[in-house]
Amino acid sequence: MENKNIEPKREDNKRFIWLILLILLLLSSLVIGVVLVQRKVFFLPRAVEVGEISPENSYVFASPLISQADGKEKIRVTVFILDTEGRGVSGKPVSLGRDERLEIVGIREVTDDLGRAIFDISAVSAADYFVEAMVENRILPQRVKISFR
Repeated sequence: MENKNIEPKREDNKRFIWLILLILLLLSSLVIGVVLVQRKVFFLPRAVEVGEISPENSYVFASPLISQADGKEKIRVTVFILDTEGRGVSGKPVSLGRDERLEIVGIREVTDDLGRAIFDISAVSAADYFVEAMVENRILPQRVKISFR
């Protein structure tokens, strides 16, 4: 008869321990959530509507760097316009330097929520080209070298 009395108590203890663990998990989740909100931690960068553009923080890159000079294959040039704190600035028109040997097609000429503008470039003249971007009548100090062969 003693065994019958011990088993229900053990089962009650297990349930109690699981209940305590669940409560601790919920409380710790709540505390972590409050801390993240108070510190304004964001997991995705958001563009700012109006920010002071920082040409030194902004950047240009291309992919691929080398392509065929057949007028069909394209090199994608992406420009990120960032503010002084490194956040993307949306709604800014971006242009690339012009070279009559290049065909530049604006895919997204006005920056999006990440501060990104996108262009496709093709050429029929084999050569190396330096591509620079301009925003608000300012040329970004970084430029990218692309090649058509």
